[in-house]
Amino acid sequence: MSDKAKKIVIVGGGIAGLSAGIYGQRAGFNTVIYEKNTVAGGSCSGWYRQGYAIDNCLHWLTGTREGTAAYQMWNELGLWDKNPEIFKRACFWSSEYEGETVTLWPDAEKTREEMLKISPEDHDEINAFIDLVKLGAEVIENGIKPKELAHTISTHESVMSDRKMFRYSMRYFGMNNETWAAKFKSPVIRSLILDFCPKEYESYWLVIAYSAYVAGNADIIKGGSIKMAQILTDNYLALGGKLELGKGVKKVKTTGILLDNGEKVDADYIICACDVNYTFKNLLSRKYVPITLKRIYDERKKYPLYSACQIAFAVDGLFEEIPDTLSFACEPVEAAHEAYDRIGVKNYRAYGEYIAPEGKTVIQVSLNQYKKDYIYWKKLYTNNHDDYVREKNNVAAAVENAICAKFPQYEGKLTLLDVWTPYSYARRNNDTQGAFMRYITTATSMNAIIPSEIVGLDNVFLAGHWLLYPGGVPSAALTGKNAIGHIVARENKR
Repeated sequence: MSDKAKKIVIVGGGIAGLSAGIYGQRAGFNTVIYEKNTVAGGSCSGWYRQGYAIDNCLHWLTGTREGTAAYQMWNELGLWDKNPEIFKRACFWSSEYEGETVTLWPDAEKTREEMLKISPEDHDEINAFIDLVKLGAEVIENGIKPKELAHTISTHESVMSDRKMFRYSMRYFGMNNETWAAKFKSPVIRSLILDFCPKEYESYWLVIAYSAYVAGNADIIKGGSIKMAQILTDNYLALGGKLELGKGVKKVKTTGILLDNGEKVDADYIICACDVNYTFKNLLSRKYVPITLKRIYDERKKYPLYSACQIAFAVDGLFEEIPDTLSFACEPVEAAHEAYDRIGVKNYRAYGEYIAPEGKTVIQVSLNQYKKDYIYWKKLYTNNHDDYVREKNNVAAAVENAICAKFPQYEGKLTLLDVWTPYSYARRNNDTQGAFMRYITTATSMNAIIPSEIVGLDNVFLAGHWLLYPGGVPSAALTGKNAIGHIVARENKR
């Protein structure tokens, strides 16, 4: 790399920051990533406890099928260079209610048959759902037109580019999961819909996600989040990029950045690849807030956020009763201001041998939390840390009791590994209200697209999953690529 090459400073070493770094190096710039934590990856991360691995992010990865836009982008980022093994999940999701279980299988026809057997009276709704899922999978399997590859990355965008798919999906637009679930007479099918993601989400989100899975475009790389973050980090460094870990950024100026330790770093361009709300609250002046974001701030109720309280256990055994994810009823589990009479348990054994020693596994439970819960955990942590730890352990104990009530054979075989709350996400990644995803996908929030360019600043750009609907890891990576594209365009003009 030439010393005369323009310098780009990237704030944040998550997927968006690593993507910007890789594309920046390949475009001929000198790039440096500053990450406040001691490891890169951001939300796409994991950690070890007592010899067990905890995966904080990936349940599936859009772009595991060749020919899709996301696959091509991951190829450009070098994700496939070391040929990571793709793990085909046994099922997408299972839910149980009073002895009946319904599962979203790889074969959508198998799912249809199972649902119709459980609830023939829901014939119309079941067939409409499965027909649309199969149509979405067919669109993905047939590939995306070359002209669309540069403009679409998410499964949703690529599938909805098909006119027939869009037309058939109209019945789900503007209808959230709670409303959709109420259309079914079967309690177990209603439970499945509400177990999958928060009730506020638009109903077609499950349709699109399941379509991707059926098409083989929502599998997982063995090694999960830890492996993915490490591959992208290694690729960035191999291209000559510099990664400054454990160095938080205090302010962003047009001439460079100011670190938390007081050090000044000059730069020709700056990319803020971190929480967009944190960017305008802490790093930049509020006068630069984009119009889209101003509208969101003015109408906050239309753009809800959610986080989670997560609990991970080591298991003395493989927990083969749950091959992937199972949700079931339980005695109420309380966490902050919420009470849960159903929990979902995910088994991570299939993610690779790194997860746990031979003959053992890791299971994890995620409890949806909202703004009031984030405030609860923040106050607890700030006012009395011992109370914060005690309350986390109380939640973990309640979850363990619920699991063992359902599976008594594992009594005494679960060991608590970790509990992390919405405030954990805020402290670690500066996530607004602990939200590790962007705004909940509702009829009002789906169009909340935030531009990478900042009006009034010629050399500062945004990146991160907050910018693009529907958010997530692929969207984050695409925004890193887009930010570099804007810089290349500026340089060409000059």
